[in-house]
Amino acid sequence: MSSYSQDLKGVCVDKLATSTGIREGSCLEFSGGLVKGFSESSRSFLDLRGLGSIGLPGIVDMHVHLRGLELSYKEDEVSGSLAALAGCVTAVVDMPNTKPPLKTPEALEAKLRALKSGSHVDYGVYAGIPYSVEDPQLMASMPIAGFKAYPEDLESPSKVLCSVLKAAESRGLLFIVHPEHPEMLKTPDYGFDRNNSRPCYAEAAAVDEVLKLISECGFKPRVHITHASCPSTVLRAKKYGFTVDVTPHHLLLDVDSFKPLNSLWCESKVNPPLRGLVEKSLLWKLLLEGYVDAIASDHAPHASWEKLWLHPSQCSPGFPSLEFWPGALMRIFALMNVESLYARLTSLGPSSILGLKGYGGLDSGFKASLSIFTPEPLEFHGGSYSKARISPYLGFKTLNCLASVIRGRLSYFKGRVLVGEGWGVNMFEFKG
Repeated sequence: MSSYSQDLKGVCVDKLATSTGIREGSCLEFSGGLVKGFSESSRSFLDLRGLGSIGLPGIVDMHVHLRGLELSYKEDEVSGSLAALAGCVTAVVDMPNTKPPLKTPEALEAKLRALKSGSHVDYGVYAGIPYSVEDPQLMASMPIAGFKAYPEDLESPSKVLCSVLKAAESRGLLFIVHPEHPEMLKTPDYGFDRNNSRPCYAEAAAVDEVLKLISECGFKPRVHITHASCPSTVLRAKKYGFTVDVTPHHLLLDVDSFKPLNSLWCESKVNPPLRGLVEKSLLWKLLLEGYVDAIASDHAPHASWEKLWLHPSQCSPGFPSLEFWPGALMRIFALMNVESLYARLTSLGPSSILGLKGYGGLDSGFKASLSIFTPEPLEFHGGSYSKARISPYLGFKTLNCLASVIRGRLSYFKGRVLVGEGWGVNMFEFKG
């Protein structure tokens, strides 16, 4: 490790984007891993001015699949967090569809141990919907971000679902929902024309189902609708007072980019599916108009043999993105001169939804975590940290991740990892 791996006294960048505005040529001073304030002096600071550097509060990706446990052949906490670090993501929240699924206190505890020992970035984890009505309160007392409901979970016994809502409400945890109604996913999925087998109205119906569940149970935790792929889903979620995120791939890709029998068809398979150009354009419109609360990647790595040389009905849905999406979207938001909106959607928004204190901003007392990009060419690793290699993001034009700063420490710089396994901390360890 270089000397840069020591705690920084401060950082200077050409442009600093916060959720409220842009500061040109700014220097930010740190103390004890926290932001102390803006400084006129750059002495002893890491000065990145002159590189076209654009800094923003550390990116928090609130929807990733780091796999691990028995699925470590796809990805694990070490490789996934390294991919995050190299992409300028400073914190991730892991999903519970692992093997075994995080539906028991024992499985959840095993996952927390793996994250603690392996993660290079700050982290959290969601619990799955438990099998037992007795487990939600115990799992809610553990340091987790909330509970994740997949389509099939909406068919769980009502006593279990109500117990989850009660536990989430009592502990201030998030109830995060994959919005596709299970009844409407029973049409055979042949891998082609997935807009019909997994249609937009299935997303809207799932949001309705959550509202119905809350009414029947009498408990109302904070509800978040994740990876909305349809404009109608965003509008329905906002109508009911839920928060909502969209993914980079639903903003950057559309189904017309990947034709049947094209060798890239399995590469782009994802749930919910890519939509048409009209839906993609309307998602952008809603995002720019303030209807979207966050951007989250849905990083979903698979082994190459699960994505290649298979019929589209058989290949696994999802693809890796942590190393690619932040720079790809940063480039677009910078071209539109709306870097502050990008900071709001990738840092302040996720942190607020998750109920995190000290993340998402650069005010005095906040965690000194920054994501810093540059248009300048770097000696780039080329996506080698994630175990997964099959991704439609390969070849995208991006801004490069120049540096990732986590809690005042330069953790990644010009392609070099400067912190070890276990540097990341559980952001929910000290929740109230």
